[in-house]
Amino acid sequence: MKVLLTGAAGQLGRELARVLPEEGREVVPFSHAELDVADCPAVEAALEEHAPELVINAAAYTNVDGCETERELAYRVNALGPRNLAQLCERRGIELLHVSTNYVFDGTSESPYEPFDPPNPLSVYGRTKLAGEEYVMRLCRRWYVVRSAGVYGEGHNFVRTMLRAAGEGRSLKVKDDEYISPTYARDLAGAIAEIVSRGLYGLYHATNSGSCSWYDFAREIFTLAGIEADLSPIKSSEYPLPAARPANGVLSSPDGPAMRHWREALSDYLSREL
Repeated sequence: MKVLLTGAAGQLGRELARVLPEEGREVVPFSHAELDVADCPAVEAALEEHAPELVINAAAYTNVDGCETERELAYRVNALGPRNLAQLCERRGIELLHVSTNYVFDGTSESPYEPFDPPNPLSVYGRTKLAGEEYVMRLCRRWYVVRSAGVYGEGHNFVRTMLRAAGEGRSLKVKDDEYISPTYARDLAGAIAEIVSRGLYGLYHATNSGSCSWYDFAREIFTLAGIEADLSPIKSSEYPLPAARPANGVLSSPDGPAMRHWREALSDYLSREL
């Protein structure tokens, strides 16, 4: 199977470019600089030239706070890009897998969110990602949508930020009232490969198992790295940001791929990083 991969320079994109060939798939990777998914003629030309059987869209504008001020850019990349891919893939009979986020939910649920719980995004980022999902689901018949959360891998991410800040001797205050399932990009790429192998179209959640607050995540980073850090918990109300975040960002998927616990995944990641 030939796969055209967008967003190939991102954390997930890099892992997909490694994992998919191991699964026997030919991958044609495009970074944002090489292919802007919001540029419909450029997308059409890429599909014409490479004739993939599957497109995986890992391209996104993920600066959650930046989306609040750069709304047009967020909408172009997160909503219009998936629209273009959906329309063109449908026209050519190509399967489309689109990667989305837990930020489509408002975080008020007392239990983990399942795929068909009603979305209610709190931020521009969440709204534009939800719009992208809806375009894919409505305009393309052969689709997968995979939501994840707290993704980290090769590139700028929360784990590296914490390690760098501790190395600089900074005092760190991290929120203890927002919950996620931190997800290693390498594991997410493997889950996506499994979903594609099943060939069962639909909406999936894919995260490492278990959950924690961002504070607990940071504490575990330092514990596993053997670092003494000046770390203390803080409430979200004490650390206002331009974009609201869901207090409960934990996802569940009854028929999604089984993934290892987030602590095991984090230990694996740190063994590669340190």
